[in-house]
Amino acid sequence: MIKRLSIIILFFYFLTLFQVSFLVHFDINGIVPNVVLILIILINILETPKEKYGLISAIVGGFFLDVFSEGFIGVKVLILTGLACLIKLILKKYVRIQIAQRIKK
Repeated sequence: MIKRLSIIILFFYFLTLFQVSFLVHFDINGIVPNVVLILIILINILETPKEKYGLISAIVGGFFLDVFSEGFIGVKVLILTGLACLIKLILKKYVRIQIAQRIKK
C-alpha cells in the first residue's frame, strides 16, 4: 500500500507540474485542459467500488492543484474529493457491471 501511495503522489506531482507549466501554452479560447481532473474521474470509474485509491488520488491531486494555483488552499481538494465520492455513490447505487458479477461466481 505504501508503494502504491508513493507512486500516486509522485505521478500526480509530475502531472500537475506538466499541467500548470506546459499545458498553459495550449489553451483554447482561454480554457486549459485539466488532465488531473480527467485522470481522477477515470480512476474512480475504472476501479472496483471497494478500493479507496480513487479518493486518495482525488485528495493528492487536489492538494497539488491547490499548491500550484493562486486561489485558496483546500478548495480544489474539497471539489475533487466530493466529485470522487459522488462517482463512487452513483456507481455503487445505480450501476451494475455484469462482468464483475461473473468473476465473483
